[in-house]
Amino acid sequence: MSDRPAGASPPAGRAGRPAGGGTATRAMLAIAGLLLADASAAADPAPAPVARCIATASTPAPPRAVAMAAAAIEEHTLFGRQALDVEGRLVRAGASEAEAGFPGRRSVFATAPWQRVLAYWRAVGDDEDDGAGLPDQVRFGALRPASRRLLGQALDQAAAPRLRGLGAAPGQGLESSELRALGAALDRVAVMDTPWSAAFVSWLARTAGLGAGEFVFSEAHVDYAGAAWQAGADENAGRPVRHALRACDITTTPPRVGDLICQTRGAGAGLDQFETLGRVLAERPTGGRAVPMHCDVVTAVDDSGFDAVGGNVLQSVTLRRLAFAPGTHRLDPSYLMAECTSGVGACIDRHMSHQPWSLLLQWR
Repeated sequence: MSDRPAGASPPAGRAGRPAGGGTATRAMLAIAGLLLADASAAADPAPAPVARCIATASTPAPPRAVAMAAAAIEEHTLFGRQALDVEGRLVRAGASEAEAGFPGRRSVFATAPWQRVLAYWRAVGDDEDDGAGLPDQVRFGALRPASRRLLGQALDQAAAPRLRGLGAAPGQGLESSELRALGAALDRVAVMDTPWSAAFVSWLARTAGLGAGEFVFSEAHVDYAGAAWQAGADENAGRPVRHALRACDITTTPPRVGDLICQTRGAGAGLDQFETLGRVLAERPTGGRAVPMHCDVVTAVDDSGFDAVGGNVLQSVTLRRLAFAPGTHRLDPSYLMAECTSGVGACIDRHMSHQPWSLLLQWR
């Protein structure tokens, strides 16, 4: 029961005739709603429309996409053509990252696989900061890995010429050949201890002619995947876009040569579908929290499926064959963890290719 006297007018701004501030209040609420909508859109930009992705998939791959695929094929050949068949089984073994030589090129003067991987790392980072992205961790059983860079500096301090200059007796310190050997050992261990699949893709992108603003040259797949997601959002909003790739749903978009197919490493994080991964990509800044991912480059497409090449797959540059769903040019659902449990019911066991594939990074 109200304690207002009977017949009294309601106070201004409450029930009854609105007070003079009602119009202003409604206007402020409307503005606040628009600001909230804008903030929501900024935090969760929409992906590229399905229609745009499908329409682009029917056009020829751009020249730089073809160049990227060609570079991947060349590296795959150099590493000995390691391959997974259409069911994800290893059917050919190639050279691993740690070996001293490539198949058929085991001369002491030939580049070793680990040295080739080290070259991939030089593609990571800014153009003017060559070498900044080289792997640095050297694991030796302690809680924290050692730093390759700091260990290299310590070796330099032990160089024989330096020690002789400080008055050390002859025979003390490391000669130049010993320094080179120990430096190579540090580089080799760092390469083996650090996942390099994203560095491989970054190297392919540079080799294809992409530059700053067109691709994020990173040691983390999620960085350039996030940039591709943002490119799709910018396209939707009519903003100018420099990034060469957009993010599309792999379950609805046919791949072209040069496109990248991506997965999160394991479905445990709940990021095994396009929408759930997209929410993370939309909010995460470049260089943000770790989101383990892997991407392969599509190198060939035919009516039954496609080939894709990736780095650091079974410690090598590996080609995998993936099949289309019957009568389509879309990835067969039996490869998708979200769609199919290997060996259960009608699902084909895809072995190592049964992964949480969700993302296609499409050349725009």
